[in-house]
Amino acid sequence: MNVIFSFSKPRFAAVIPVFAAAIFALSGCGGSSSGSLNNARNAVSATSITRDATILTIISPHGKEIQNEFERGFKSRFPNAKLKWIDQGGSSDDLHFVLEQFKGKSSAQGIGIDVFFGGGADSFEDMENAKVLQPLPSEYSIPSQLNGVPLRGKDNVWVAAALSGFGILSNRTIMQRDKLPTLRTWSDLGNPQLRGRVALADSRHSGSAHMAYEIILQANGWDKGWKILTQMAGNSLAFGKSSSKLLEDVSSGEAVAAPAIDFYALSKVAGANGKLSYVEPIGQRVVTADPIGILRGATNQKMARDFVEFVMSAQGQKLWMLKKGEAGGPQNETLFRLAALPSLYQPIPAGSVVKVDPYASRNNFKFDPQKSALRRRALDDLLGATLIDNLRDVQNWTKQNPNRAFVPLSESDLNKLSANWNDQTRRNAQISTWNQKARAFFQIS
Repeated sequence: MNVIFSFSKPRFAAVIPVFAAAIFALSGCGGSSSGSLNNARNAVSATSITRDATILTIISPHGKEIQNEFERGFKSRFPNAKLKWIDQGGSSDDLHFVLEQFKGKSSAQGIGIDVFFGGGADSFEDMENAKVLQPLPSEYSIPSQLNGVPLRGKDNVWVAAALSGFGILSNRTIMQRDKLPTLRTWSDLGNPQLRGRVALADSRHSGSAHMAYEIILQANGWDKGWKILTQMAGNSLAFGKSSSKLLEDVSSGEAVAAPAIDFYALSKVAGANGKLSYVEPIGQRVVTADPIGILRGATNQKMARDFVEFVMSAQGQKLWMLKKGEAGGPQNETLFRLAALPSLYQPIPAGSVVKVDPYASRNNFKFDPQKSALRRRALDDLLGATLIDNLRDVQNWTKQNPNRAFVPLSESDLNKLSANWNDQTRRNAQISTWNQKARAFFQIS
């Protein structure tokens, strides 16, 4: 194992495998590590968006700690800038909101939002395919790919603003007290000893949850991956909408473990006095982007470009990786992020919580980002119709069948169905079929 992040005080020390020196989420996101991002307060309607050329409007699933640091840094360059941040509750909800607002608009029209900041590469590839992003003026010295996973969009319509990873956050104190098994792999979350003690999020709302489940399927193979997901669901408390709530549940002891995006988990570990731990599953490392892009028809074009340039500059990138209080670092909270700018790892700056160069490492398995992006919505609907919406039946079934697998359909069949997922009639019919099939399976098998 190699140390990727370090903490400023010895009691916070955490050893983290090199599994995911970087990934999104997605992957971004789906909540904040500070106050659940105040999702309800930040949610907006289309009519509440002000098209004001003096205000930069940013939609972002990033937490307040990230928003505040980047706003402060941006205003150090542009003191008169006014920023408005909005969020619909998580990266998946932000994506759906943006795509809905663009429906019926001409190729030149905007929606009163200038920048989409954070949320995982899948979300940005969806926006890329929907042609709601505009080309950026630069590549910002970000390579096109890392281990085969894109770090920039086609025609340069998005770029990786940060890199991040996925792993498992656990409550070490309770795990030791109750003599629960050490968690090393995703399949460990399906151990019957964890029944009712795993916190999970609904991937239809949380982009980071979606990416975690996609990684499990690709890293373990379709059939074994579905067995792991089914047993995890059987152990779950419930499927929440926000991935940030999972971390709160683990911190409070309501749950003992949860899938987690690295920077949210690491911020919890750093403030827990040794109570929490974070590991990244051995041999299942993935690298992906947490991007930024400018939406088509942005009202404030110049300020949008200026903001992206700041985020991608060395000044902006250092905010991700330096400790709070370090020169050039964040002022209020350490962000525990992996910068996307390769030059910042040559050498890694003093005062960085990041200790390993993600560009110097290699994937342990081949993650297919194109497959992931193409089937994103269909996979989320499949997970929802089978495991999430039938959770009580799944819990009862896995209690009686701790070693059996549920595979709702073949991977090739899902990939074929994904090609026509924009046909709402066919989509709804398929979801209903999946739900009925799962209900019958879990009740009688």
